Amino acid sequence: MACSNLTQRILTAIVGAPLLVGAAFLGGWYWAIVVLVLALACQYETYSLFEAAGERPWTVAGLVLAGVFLLRPLVPSALAWGTVGVVGLVAWSALSAVERPLHALAATLMGLLYPAAMLGTLLDLRVGLVPDGDARLAFWLLVALFLLIWATDILAYFVGKHLGRHKLAPTISPNKTWEGAVGGALGAVLVAVGLKLTVLAPLSWIDMLALAGICGVFSQFGDLAESRMKRAVGVKDSGRLLPGHGGVLDRFDAMILAAPAYVIYLRYVADLG
Repeated sequence: MACSNLTQRILTAIVGAPLLVGAAFLGGWYWAIVVLVLALACQYETYSLFEAAGERPWTVAGLVLAGVFLLRPLVPSALAWGTVGVVGLVAWSALSAVERPLHALAATLMGLLYPAAMLGTLLDLRVGLVPDGDARLAFWLLVALFLLIWATDILAYFVGKHLGRHKLAPTISPNKTWEGAVGGALGAVLVAVGLKLTVLAPLSWIDMLALAGICGVFSQFGDLAESRMKRAVGVKDSGRLLPGHGGVLDRFDAMILAAPAYVIYLRYVADLG
């Protein structure tokens, strides 16, 4: 069974990774559509977790608002329209006949922030971050984010499986170990070195190691955070859309925390924005 699950994961990655990278290469609205689909799918699954916990988020309203906000890098007026929508949603909560309007509002806005807005930074990274419209650099920065997170995930799995002895968070994810976590972070560092020597030469060594640290740490916290949410409501997977992976949220949970931190570093520390 475990082998079959691993096979499914590999096949899903073989199909999904080229589509993801291809859309990233095309950029613009092609990439915007991919980010929109991923973010809204993760948001929908997050709302399902809230529902499993007994909450009743306003799912349709939350998804529509997220869709508006996510297009901000390509449609500047989207920020204003999305803000108007949030104001309207808060006003509606005062008039709503639901039993717990505050809970419904909080759950809806939470899904708007986590995961939708946080994954929306993937569009900022490709479209609006790099100065002078350097599409090549923007593309490789985005690919680097994927590679650093994937390297962390893969190395953490294999190092933890073969060398893991000390449990990282036994009540949240029993199979994760400190050895695996360190191995994953080191895997990100190795990939960062390779990227610096090839496609990301314009970035300094300090910047590359910092980005490796961000992805190596925040991606693992993202994984743990989603595991904690699932365990809190007693479900194994957030969904069933991706064979071998579960839901979209299960596959992109590491990206949710790593991507915003990555973009913030590039914009405000590396000063690319």
